[in-house]
Amino acid sequence: MAFFGERRRPPVPLFVGTGIVVIVGFAIATVQVWRNDNALRDHGERTTARVVDVGAGRANRTEVEFRTPDGRQVRALIGQGDEAPGPRPALGDEVPIVYDPQDPEADVNDARAGENHDTAYLLLGVTLFGGIGVPLATWALVRANRRDRVG
Repeated sequence: MAFFGERRRPPVPLFVGTGIVVIVGFAIATVQVWRNDNALRDHGERTTARVVDVGAGRANRTEVEFRTPDGRQVRALIGQGDEAPGPRPALGDEVPIVYDPQDPEADVNDARAGENHDTAYLLLGVTLFGGIGVPLATWALVRANRRDRVG
C-alpha cells in the first residue's frame, strides 16, 4: 500500500506504451511537415494572396486568402518559419505565396522567404531524442524495479 509522499514508479508496460505513442506521433508529424515542404518546392504554384488575419503576441500567424486557377476562394496559413524576413504584413496587404495545388488549404509559404526546414528538423530531433531516451529510461526503470524487489 502506498502512503502519501511515497515514491512509486510507473508500470513498465505503461511507460513503454506511452513512449512508443509519443515517438510515433512525432515521427508522423516530421514526415508530414517534410512532405508539405517538399510538395511546395517541387510543384508549388505561385500567386498573390491578401492577408485576412494577423495573430498577435504568441499566436504569431498570418492567414491569407487567394483564388486558385479554377476559381476557388481559399484561406490558408503561412507556415511557421515560412514568412519573409522583415516586418510582418498587415491586414489587407498583398503578399506573394507558394501553395500546393493538390492541397491548397494546407500551409502556404511566403514566396519571398527562402526554403526552410527548421520545423521538420526540430521534430526530427525530438523523435530521435525520444527514440534514444525511451529505451534508456525503460532500461533504468526495469533495473530500479529489480533492485526494489531484491532489496
